[in-house]
Amino acid sequence: MASSKAQRGAAKSGAAPAEAYVADIDPNLECLDGANAYIIRLSLPGFKKEDFKVQVDSGGRLTVRGERPAGYVRFHKAFQLPPTANPDGVAGRFDGAVLSLTVPKQTATGKDMVVARLAEAKEWCAAAEGAATATTWAEALGGKGQLVAAAVAGLAFGAFLAHRLLNVTNS
Repeated sequence: MASSKAQRGAAKSGAAPAEAYVADIDPNLECLDGANAYIIRLSLPGFKKEDFKVQVDSGGRLTVRGERPAGYVRFHKAFQLPPTANPDGVAGRFDGAVLSLTVPKQTATGKDMVVARLAEAKEWCAAAEGAATATTWAEALGGKGQLVAAAVAGLAFGAFLAHRLLNVTNS
């Protein structure tokens, strides 16, 4: 079910009475990640195909806005498409109640996958940097960091001693 915010305001030139009732709705949204495409579904009962507009800008931002004159209902949704999406191939279908937008994924070459994964990693790191505390490698090991560090140091020292002993006996 869509939520709405009602507001009273001045009407557009000749479109409605001066004190028209306008409802801003937030349509139900469903996003699916398929094998070859992303699918975005918006529930828009009561709307007609002519009542809304879909746009994709050069930065990969998908915007859907609409206004239904009967009842003065409007909505606005914007999505940032993932880096693996192909914004040039967006296709839409409206069945009278649900707008389905299909955004194909780019054919992934090795380089593209690396670039996409790096972009995801940068986003994750940026989100992690925004956290109040940083996690050290010792904390990430669940408090066993000192034990692991001692084991690594012991192994390195043992390898060093073995090397020295072998050099002394072979000379």
